[in-house]
Amino acid sequence: MLKPLDSPEKTIRLIAEVSGAGQQDVRRRLIAEAEEIGTNVYEMMKAQSIPLYVPSEKLDNFYREADGFLYETTVWNTCQAKQHMRDFISSRLQALGRQQAQIFCFGDGLGFDSAYLASLGHHVRYFEPSLRCQQYAETVFRDNDVSVTTLSSLDDIQPGSLDVVVCLDVLEHVPDPQSLIRLFRSWLRPDGLLFVHAPFWFIHWTRPTHLKQNKWLSGSMKRMYSDCGFRAVDASLFWDPILLTPKENNSVSLKSLLSAFRIHAGRLLLSLGRGYSGIHMAIARRIARPPQAWVNLLKQSATAEVPQQSG
Repeated sequence: MLKPLDSPEKTIRLIAEVSGAGQQDVRRRLIAEAEEIGTNVYEMMKAQSIPLYVPSEKLDNFYREADGFLYETTVWNTCQAKQHMRDFISSRLQALGRQQAQIFCFGDGLGFDSAYLASLGHHVRYFEPSLRCQQYAETVFRDNDVSVTTLSSLDDIQPGSLDVVVCLDVLEHVPDPQSLIRLFRSWLRPDGLLFVHAPFWFIHWTRPTHLKQNKWLSGSMKRMYSDCGFRAVDASLFWDPILLTPKENNSVSLKSLLSAFRIHAGRLLLSLGRGYSGIHMAIARRIARPPQAWVNLLKQSATAEVPQQSG
């Protein structure tokens, strides 16, 4: 794992530093998050009376200022499912001969995707609206000894300047996700690549910031991507993630029947989530679990902190 995830103790200290909370409280909340990802964000939204699953000014402010995402995204980045996404991206970049690429990680939270891609030799730019996540990410970049450029404004990106855009677990939070896809298209070079993961179907108490209004986009190739100027090149089975390129780019193709199967099977499976998504959520919640060894270290440390009663 990337630092500080290689040590629960270092992770606790960093969250405490960024959030201003005590380490014992951070540990307690991190353990709760490890038991069920999304717990901290949900409890904070309920406490602040922020409506769930709908856009609002309160929600915008929550994204910028709340510390709940520090716990959610920390735990998510320890999960095997998240490592799979990074492996997919790096293997496709290698297969397509993309070395030292100009990559933009949009909404990269704690910066782990940016740090990972920078460690492979790519030129990475990072953008994230959460102030606390930005602070956390700067430490991630420093401790992993990677060079990542943090952008303060999207105006810093010139049209047609990027080789790759990575957007994982962001679009389901956005009121108009197609507008972002069109923006990504404008930033990419004609032979550029776009990696996306967007579980629009995942409307559950553990994901209270996912917008119900986007659920109809689950599995939609035409409305989400084709109408915005992209075509699919490859995908994991549940589009976690899916790889796209501008329609006019005929030079990028992995030419694999298995890739075509995953793209079309994923479209079918995800489109079913527009209606009943209970099975999807059960699978997603199961795979979004941190390694048990990591959780055990958290709990052992918590037990050690409890003062022993004498006599």
